[in-house]
Amino acid sequence: MNQFSDIPLTERRAIFRRAFVTSVPVFLGYVTVGITAGVLMAVKGEVGAWAPLWAGLCSLAFVSGTLSFAIVPVLAGDFTLGAVALLTLGINFRYAFYGFSLVARWKRIPRLQKWFLVHSLTDEVYALDVAYDKRDKLKNRYYCLWNHGFALTYWILGTSLGGALGATLPIPSKGIEFAMVALFLVIFTDQLRPRRHGHGK
Repeated sequence: MNQFSDIPLTERRAIFRRAFVTSVPVFLGYVTVGITAGVLMAVKGEVGAWAPLWAGLCSLAFVSGTLSFAIVPVLAGDFTLGAVALLTLGINFRYAFYGFSLVARWKRIPRLQKWFLVHSLTDEVYALDVAYDKRDKLKNRYYCLWNHGFALTYWILGTSLGGALGATLPIPSKGIEFAMVALFLVIFTDQLRPRRHGHGK
């Protein structure tokens, strides 16, 4: 199995910089919407001072932004594991189709790395993954790991900040769910814009 040390240091640094730069729009979206999700978790979850930690752990377990919003009222009430599993499957089913297109690219990679890539796959992360040049599988895997790592960090940061705000400030939860709807509209509109396609290095 090829190791990342086989990639020259200058190229690893270039891949890292590319992953960071392309993740900046994800940072802006994930932190903003993550704060909203964290506030909802704190307000409706009624976990008190533990809200930042609870929100961060929930966002680690439920990486999907849609699921993070939808599952708040479920976790806040009397829930069963079956209900949570059904909700998760219904919302995240589309990621299975993303995974099918990445099977060849992520074939024969270490199991832990594959688990992380699958678990942290989201719409925005998938778009960046497929936009990166995949001719060199080792370099592509190195990029994807950084790309997924940045995105997951941004999401946990946003929800944890939201949890802290929701636990300390008198923030009303009514109407705050609109942030997710607004995000979907922005993403949908952005997808309609013409793009220039190029190859990554």
